[in-house]
Amino acid sequence: MALPHGRDQDDYFDVRFILSAIRRQLKIILLFALLGALVGLVFVSTSVPLFTATTSIMIDRRQVRAVQDVSAVTEIGSVDSSTVVDSQVEILKSEKIALAVVDGLRLVDDQLFWTDDGWVLTWVSRSIDRTIRSLVALIQDAPPTAPDEARAREAARWTAVYRLLRRTAVTRVGKTYLISISYTGANAEQSARIVNSYVEAYLADQLEGKYDSTRRANAWLLARLEELRQQAVDSDLAVQKFRASNNLIAVGGQLVTDLQLSELNGQLAAARGEVARTSARLDRIRYVLNSNQVETLVGEGLKDNVINDLQSRYIEAGRREAEISARFGPEHERAIQYRNEKALVQHQILTELASVAQSYESDFEVAKARLEQLDRNVNDLISIAANANAKLVQLRELERASDTYKGLYDTFSQRYQQTIQQQSFPLSDARVVTAAAPPLQPSQPKPFISIVLATLVGAVAGGAWGAVREYRDRSVRTAKDVREELGLRCLGLLPAISIPPGAKRHGYGVTTRKQSSDRNGVSYDLARFVDRFPASRFAETLRSVSLSIAERGLESSKVIGVLSVAPQEGRSLVAANLAMFLGREEGPTLLIDGDTRNPHLSMVLAPEAKLGLLDVLAGSCRWNDAWRCGPVPRVAMLPLVRRPDMPHPSHLVAGEQFDEMLRDAASHFKYIVVDLPPLNDGSEARILARKVDCVLLVVKWGETSKELIREVLAAEESIKPQCVGAILNGVDMRRIRHYQEYGHAQDATRGTSHGGRVHATFPSLAGSARDRLGAWVSK
Repeated sequence: MALPHGRDQDDYFDVRFILSAIRRQLKIILLFALLGALVGLVFVSTSVPLFTATTSIMIDRRQVRAVQDVSAVTEIGSVDSSTVVDSQVEILKSEKIALAVVDGLRLVDDQLFWTDDGWVLTWVSRSIDRTIRSLVALIQDAPPTAPDEARAREAARWTAVYRLLRRTAVTRVGKTYLISISYTGANAEQSARIVNSYVEAYLADQLEGKYDSTRRANAWLLARLEELRQQAVDSDLAVQKFRASNNLIAVGGQLVTDLQLSELNGQLAAARGEVARTSARLDRIRYVLNSNQVETLVGEGLKDNVINDLQSRYIEAGRREAEISARFGPEHERAIQYRNEKALVQHQILTELASVAQSYESDFEVAKARLEQLDRNVNDLISIAANANAKLVQLRELERASDTYKGLYDTFSQRYQQTIQQQSFPLSDARVVTAAAPPLQPSQPKPFISIVLATLVGAVAGGAWGAVREYRDRSVRTAKDVREELGLRCLGLLPAISIPPGAKRHGYGVTTRKQSSDRNGVSYDLARFVDRFPASRFAETLRSVSLSIAERGLESSKVIGVLSVAPQEGRSLVAANLAMFLGREEGPTLLIDGDTRNPHLSMVLAPEAKLGLLDVLAGSCRWNDAWRCGPVPRVAMLPLVRRPDMPHPSHLVAGEQFDEMLRDAASHFKYIVVDLPPLNDGSEARILARKVDCVLLVVKWGETSKELIREVLAAEESIKPQCVGAILNGVDMRRIRHYQEYGHAQDATRGTSHGGRVHATFPSLAGSARDRLGAWVSK
């Protein structure tokens, strides 16, 4: 999407550009702000004063809440505080409370309550609505029905309820337990009375709801208590019967079979240990007897004293033998003696061990028999205990059911006592913090705030409309647009001009003519603007244009065509003043009106002409017979007079006669300025543009679309090389500063001191000046 006025994406949000856009649209913004202020003033002056009365209540967490349900008696603190307060707000907004207020204050019959409020637009809309309803009823032509008084009364009640709800505001104060209730009405005393009645209706509804819920809970609890008592008795009796029928006798909370089994398990473990010990000793002695290795008995704790003594002797004999053998050798007499003693002691030990082995074998058999007996007893008890455990599962289930019924009975009994007490003294969770008093001043409307707010809204709307205008503005505004958007050289900015009423009195030399009072007279004076005001900025810009033309060389720019893309761009004005300037400054100049469709230049400068360009091209006369002296010395004009027999003179313009005429005229005049028709009006403009030496493109400032110029120039590629540049016409020199980039505004608006004074003297072509200039200036 292309950004307006040639700005790219990077600097589109530049603060200076935004401020410039605001200055450009300041009139629109101020106009909308003024309209907003007027609307605010009308609103304030026609609105009915409204009074707002406010009261506040607090949800007290310290008081016990009535029974919420039949499962528990809760307190308000056990529930999320935000949920509780929001729930009370919704209750206050309910139709039930509003209906109680309507009935309590008899608002259906209160005329103050039905007083219309609003402002003039509200009254108008209501009147229109009533009128439309009446017309619809007449069109339908429904048969009259007998009024139903009861139904009408009920409808009036609910209408009052909805009217009350619309005017009542119930809000929570921040995150506190406070709830604010306010009512806005046309009467201060009535507003306070309605708010206080609202609170009373809410508190009465709370107490009534608590009493009703407590009463219903008591009835339900009483029936439930009787049922629970009977269930508790039945479940306890079932437990006792089951114990007796299955011999589930318990001692200290444990079954007898369990105690016996525990004792036998201890004895069984001890018997298994005894069998293991006797078996290990018997195996050890048998190993020694079979291997005759008495040395392995060393360190064994045997209970036989004889064997212990023989072990000591055996060890001592072995020690002495080792000592003698180490000193004197194993064949020493004492060593042999000790070896013989060891053999004798070994034989004695083996004999004693044989008798001990028989004793250990007897002990092993006894321990083994005892272990087997204990095993049999334990297995018997396990089978008995397994059967008892299966029964015990059912017993425990019965005991749990009995305990549950007992607990429920005790709990419901306590709740029943509590609800009995609450029913006799119900408490409300809410209390009034501040009662409503009649307001001293109306809350609506607030004159200053309303007018300021309406003004701001109007200014914002004006800014939005201005932003839309900026977005839709695709016209050429600056020299940068000409260079970057059109690819052409900008030759200058022609300011919007007009002839002041006192020009003759100020000495500007304006000639008084008979037709000066009409539109053509004004156009005639504007066509001579350069001649009348040679030091103006308009003349300085045309001097810059002439220098740009002179840079091309005299032979390549002798015939100058003044062209525009669309009509009403001031092309004829520029052509006339350029010819006047060239005639004054450079030499003899011929001005040719080449606009075959709208020869406005001829109607202004040569209204009495009988012969013109078409007559020359048709061969009716020579060009030097048809030209006329211009309004200034050294300027001649070849007008264009329409001929009824040539409605479409394209063939004449395209012929060789026009080229021959230009060559012949070029020998007599230094410059020839041709006013060409608009490019998008017909084919004559394209034909004539190819016949001139160079072309000046006139663009109306702030009106001609850049897209249109690009499309037309792209379609006529042969014209662009001939184009010396573009001239912005009708520039508002005060507003153009807001469109130019910062730093270039002074260059764009700089001119001679006298030119600045002329521009200050002559207002721009905006508004009423454009209307005065008429068709000539609009071109």
